[in-house]
Amino acid sequence: MKVTIRTAAIALVGLFTFGCAGRGPGGDSGEPEGPVRFFVGSSDGSLEHSIFLCEFDPGAGKFSIIDSFAGAVGPSYLAFSPERDYLYAIDDAVSDTILHYQSVSAFAVHRETSLLEFLNRQSSQGSGPCHVYCSKSGSHLFVANYNSGHVASFPLSDRGRISPASSVVTGEGSGPVQGRQEGPHAHQVMMDPDNNFLLVPDLGADKIQLFAFDEQAGTLVPNPHQPFLKLAPGSGPRHLVFHPSGDFVYVVNELNATVTACSYNRQNGALTELMTESTVDETHKGSKYPAAVRIDPRGNHLYASTRGEVSSIAVFEVGVDGLVRRIQVEEDVPAWPRDFNIDPSGRYLIAAGERSNTIELYRIQQESGTLQKAGISASIPSPGCVLFIE
Repeated sequence: MKVTIRTAAIALVGLFTFGCAGRGPGGDSGEPEGPVRFFVGSSDGSLEHSIFLCEFDPGAGKFSIIDSFAGAVGPSYLAFSPERDYLYAIDDAVSDTILHYQSVSAFAVHRETSLLEFLNRQSSQGSGPCHVYCSKSGSHLFVANYNSGHVASFPLSDRGRISPASSVVTGEGSGPVQGRQEGPHAHQVMMDPDNNFLLVPDLGADKIQLFAFDEQAGTLVPNPHQPFLKLAPGSGPRHLVFHPSGDFVYVVNELNATVTACSYNRQNGALTELMTESTVDETHKGSKYPAAVRIDPRGNHLYASTRGEVSSIAVFEVGVDGLVRRIQVEEDVPAWPRDFNIDPSGRYLIAAGERSNTIELYRIQQESGTLQKAGISASIPSPGCVLFIE
């Protein structure tokens, strides 16, 4: 059934008052002084308007949904250009009304209103696009194609439009998990802090693929110092995140429900595995498929979501040596948390429950890093990505 949503008339659930009577969270030092806006991309390919502009008001303690936009089909992942003038979305669904898929789309972002204007799209150069990322200079866009394993780079015009691909590469290998690891499955694209190397978690091959990026030519070639880091058989690396220092990388593994900590050599783009920790308690029963991994702006705490019969978000303490220690598994989260994100202040986390059709707010305790459910949620069909507007 087609669902079209245009305005803030989506159901809002619950209010929550923070702090002392008469004072909202904006009164605390370091917290947002006003409303915080963010985009949510929906994985529901039947939606004509599938990117939602949302707002969280700390003072009022509520979500609002400002508008929704057409131009992308099943955009379960979104990415900004460095100045946030442009937004990019994957198209990974067939629509009865919009005859395009397996592509990536570009939008201009209005500076004053954050409203979107569709610009153009290009083929993703593979099957099953699942992640998109813009280079730190804003010169190129990268797309991971899960089904075919292809990774592509696309030059961007000075007006944000996507040009035809300048480089297309694919990984090699397979893994022991039947039905999931018959071949390479690129699941994410992430540039290193210095814009020199592209890291690609490959769920099918149990590898982090490492590519050297030539910005002038727009080409990707295997890193000559280390073309890949091999992880445990059957681990299924899905997403990764850099520590704010740039010296460590954390990889969430979908098939064995773990997080792997690695050191990163910024000179040659090489990774060294340090340790691996479970995203769920050892007594956890049933299915468990981690999805997203994020780190707080100070680099003190790491967060990883897990989908399954019991959905959860795990919190890890991060040491100065880059090692992690799990300190909390929050199980009161929306069903199938495909993504979540931390607001720029580091005070709040918004989780996207793809199967509960809700987004949910959590407050981050600043000393411990642990999560506290705020009692604020909003209904959005199949939310797949949360992207803050800073």
